[in-house]
Amino acid sequence: MVVIHRAHGFRFVIYTGDHEPAHVHITGAGQAKINLRGAGGAPELVYNIGVKRTDLRRLIAEATARREQFLAEWSACMAELTQAQLKTAEAQGRAMLRNEPRAVAASYDRLTGRVTIELANGCVYGFPAALAQDLQGASVEDLAAIEVDGAGFNLHWPKLDVDMFVPALVSGIFGTRAWMARELARHAGQATSPAKTRAARANGARGGRPRKPAAA
Repeated sequence: MVVIHRAHGFRFVIYTGDHEPAHVHITGAGQAKINLRGAGGAPELVYNIGVKRTDLRRLIAEATARREQFLAEWSACMAELTQAQLKTAEAQGRAMLRNEPRAVAASYDRLTGRVTIELANGCVYGFPAALAQDLQGASVEDLAAIEVDGAGFNLHWPKLDVDMFVPALVSGIFGTRAWMARELARHAGQATSPAKTRAARANGARGGRPRKPAAA
């Protein structure tokens, strides 16, 4: 399933492996399906289950305005795969199941501020939520709503619309490379070594750092 667009509180979705004609499913407060190549080439409603008519009109207008974008997304999702490509991908998937860390459960501790991941191999891994780029500033309630999906390789925070790859987290990767480089530099600047502490105390006892000699 690929979410290709969000509007008016609904998600426009393409299910991988779906069938022609090109279409999108709309899900949220109800479910609907829109054929992207309807009569005369315009988007056409196929079915509606529980979506209000006022919302439906806006959603069809959204699909009409973004028809070319949605068709491109459909083509990308439905690209033909060769048998060799499928077999290679399946072999890589089996290797990941054997070798990569996978979650069976995850939780957020409100007292420590840590996310704890129970792995399929019986190990437990934890990290402070404040270390993760996409989790910074989130409320306790939103952080506590964690779901494990993607065969255990993904942690999903539905209230934050955040997904994090379990093998990356276990490897200590909590954001983009640029963001992590900035965070490391920031923490390094805040660190104080014992030698720096002793020097600062000695300077304080003498009344501060010695003044530089005035230029002649």
